[in-house]
Amino acid sequence: MKMAARFLLSLIASILCIAGLQIAVRGAGAKIVPTAPRLPITQPGESGRWEGPDLTVEYGYTRHNRQMDLSGSVRLADSLRLGFTLLRDFHLDVVFFDERGGVIESNALVTITNRGSLDAIAFQARLGLPPNAVSMAFGYRGEAAGGGGSGAGSGITSFWFNPVH
Repeated sequence: MKMAARFLLSLIASILCIAGLQIAVRGAGAKIVPTAPRLPITQPGESGRWEGPDLTVEYGYTRHNRQMDLSGSVRLADSLRLGFTLLRDFHLDVVFFDERGGVIESNALVTITNRGSLDAIAFQARLGLPPNAVSMAFGYRGEAAGGGGSGAGSGITSFWFNPVH
């Protein structure tokens, strides 16, 4: 009798653990982003400015059917432009969200390697617009160099922002 009770308790505990893991795994995939970095895209066209910790994006978009024409320019912060001379790596994405702030998809807008200037970076893209997209945000990562100093790796800084924490 004791063995049957232990077996039953072990079986129930195992089932509860498996159910808990399934819930945790499902929840981990659903990324919900707060409203702060999101920009509404419900109008047929609009322009604006988005400011991140290391740069500013001036953008404009027009929507037609299931496509979006998105263009603009990226201006790096003064702390990067005045302190460094080379953009070793830079990548800018646009991320689309549904009405709850759930991530639908991400698209690359700019990819740069070894650019000898930190001047404004223009971008222009025609993107397929996901059917449930109601907002967007920008994310980026980059590395600037040439800031002087001595020693291996000196004069290099990395910067990034991911709206989907």
